[in-house]
Amino acid sequence: MLVALVGAGVVVLLIVLLFKAIFGHGAAPQKLVDVGKYADTNAVATLLMDGPTNLDQNHYQIKITVNAMQSQIDLIQGYQGNITRTQSYPSNSSAYGAFLQSLKLQGFAKGRIVKIDYRGYCPTGSRYIYSFNDGQSNLFSYWSTSCGGQGTFQGSPSGVRQLFEAQIPPKDLSAFVSGTSITL
Repeated sequence: MLVALVGAGVVVLLIVLLFKAIFGHGAAPQKLVDVGKYADTNAVATLLMDGPTNLDQNHYQIKITVNAMQSQIDLIQGYQGNITRTQSYPSNSSAYGAFLQSLKLQGFAKGRIVKIDYRGYCPTGSRYIYSFNDGQSNLFSYWSTSCGGQGTFQGSPSGVRQLFEAQIPPKDLSAFVSGTSITL
């Protein structure tokens, strides 16, 4: 009788462990990167705005890159990543620290780690790629779309985009976007 109970307990335990392994309920929660602590480092925060899926000559991306030394905006034409225009603005670690803390509070580091190719999603709208590099390696890269409900990013898309856009003087940002299919 005792042997039968122990045997049944082992079988139940094996079934529970197998169920967790198959359906992933035993996975550890993702640890968020504390971007706020990187102000005095070589870390780089990036937002890439990828316009509608269209003819190569009419396809544009806007890339805003921010680090402790500068903010930079690049206009990229075509699907092969040809940078056609770039402009940078000096910065400092205090300004970068405020920017990173603001990003942190907008959920910049929140997302699902899932390998999904964002290309093709929201083809008539825009895709937004949010990434962070500690100076040596990519710590995360998430994406969302202007179509809503798509992507791996789980922070505030509009809040994060507004923070990145605020790192570029408004008249210059407008000039970069003018004549492209990118909407801010």
